Amino acid sequence: MDTLIYLSYGSGDHTRQLRYALLSAMSASGSKRCDYRIIVYTDDDKALRDLPVHIELVNPELLARWAQPFGFMHRCKIMAIRAAAAKFGGRILFCDTDTYFLKHPEKAFARIGRGRTLMHIREGHLHYCHAREIAQHVRRYSLHTVYGQPWEITADTPMFNSGVIGLDAADAGLLDEVLWLTDQIYPHVRLHTIEQFAFSACFYHRTRLRQAYDVVYHYWPHRESFSSELRRTFEARAFQSHEEEFLHLLPLRPHQDQRFANRSREPIAHRIKVACRKTMQARAR
Repeated sequence: MDTLIYLSYGSGDHTRQLRYALLSAMSASGSKRCDYRIIVYTDDDKALRDLPVHIELVNPELLARWAQPFGFMHRCKIMAIRAAAAKFGGRILFCDTDTYFLKHPEKAFARIGRGRTLMHIREGHLHYCHAREIAQHVRRYSLHTVYGQPWEITADTPMFNSGVIGLDAADAGLLDEVLWLTDQIYPHVRLHTIEQFAFSACFYHRTRLRQAYDVVYHYWPHRESFSSELRRTFEARAFQSHEEEFLHLLPLRPHQDQRFANRSREPIAHRIKVACRKTMQARAR
């Protein structure tokens, strides 16, 4: 069976975002809800007990271990996906709490398989993704795989958004590479997008990586405004059903526009520059 997973710990707006994310998955699924299961890794399930989800409780000690050796909390995402792959098997789809489904989750699962992975959207090359520090690091230092082989990662390696992560449990070994690469870079470049780059590089170089932006919207640019709407709504009223709750919130949610959905958002001049650089490197070999 396919498995949709979320990770939520601590308190704050993300707990309300998670509830809406779950409602969106249920609504998008319609009568075909039995095609997959929903697993939530969380340290507090009180706000989820009325929803048809399976809870995997995580405690502060486990989360602290997941974040080691550098206390990088975004590392917990990698560990949660690895735990789900080991326990449940099959096709694993991870979504951040600030996401909602535009279409049935099965459309995302269909893009996942052995050697086929999924991330939210291609954001572009590092210089264009406000990740200049990562570009400088990979240019200056050699990075190695778990087995000590050199990575062919350059500043031109594209960055994909990790609000959605999909892989088959048969490829769970890739997560060891993602962890290894994250732990090589993070001590030198303290950006919260390090795990995102590690996912991007490993999936891009080792699998057929596809995008999911047409199925799931990761609304992080509008997270604060929608969180305010969610907070006001949940504090002001109670709902008689999950459907009523979802439909009430539907017109309040941020909408994905065409500019966001454009697969290649980098300036044309930059893309030409990257293509020319690759050509020169190929001739030099």
